[in-house]
Amino acid sequence: MPIERILSEDDINKVIKANSKPPFGIRNKTIVLGSTYWLLTAYELSELRLEDVMDKSGSFMSIWVLPDYVAQNGEARELRTSAHIVKFMQEYIDWWKANGLYQTGKKSYQGCDPKAPFILNDNFEKYALSKREKGGPNVLPIALNKKLNSLLETAGIKGCTPSSFRDSGIKIFYDNGCHYNDLKDFTGIKTKKSLDNKIRPHEAELESVMNSLFRNV
Repeated sequence: MPIERILSEDDINKVIKANSKPPFGIRNKTIVLGSTYWLLTAYELSELRLEDVMDKSGSFMSIWVLPDYVAQNGEARELRTSAHIVKFMQEYIDWWKANGLYQTGKKSYQGCDPKAPFILNDNFEKYALSKREKGGPNVLPIALNKKLNSLLETAGIKGCTPSSFRDSGIKIFYDNGCHYNDLKDFTGIKTKKSLDNKIRPHEAELESVMNSLFRNV
């Protein structure tokens, strides 16, 4: 069974660039960074609200908590946003304001509705969730998964699925020295086996590794 392709940081930048045209370029970049930087699942991105990432004063929080009702496993977890990502997220909110989206006329939350969905679809609304089966309790982020697939398709990247964004982000964090336990806390992934499945070598990388080994023998 072929192993799913893992995106490099260059691949991720390629996806962002290929999907950067107005009017949704800045929104598309937010979706990609939400998956690969915050390491959120498509379900969590669909459920995320403005008040989860911004405080009442209108500042994006450098340390914030993904609520239990948003977290896919039902357990709240602490996340972080570095200054350079905060700068971009502010550009995203400026895009909201330029388009008159979710404005309240109040000073708090930069005049935006704190209950508004943070990730907006092409109709400037929340990405809807779909029931797994009729009458079933579970839901799937089918709408946002379709958007993630379209971002990959536009960039001409094959061999990936919507989950590739988050999986790739996890591996990039690990390869850049993120501690194992920090990754477990940051992602909400509980077991070593599940996390190992995200950071193990992949077929495309294995060939590259083998080509680089024992070159001086």
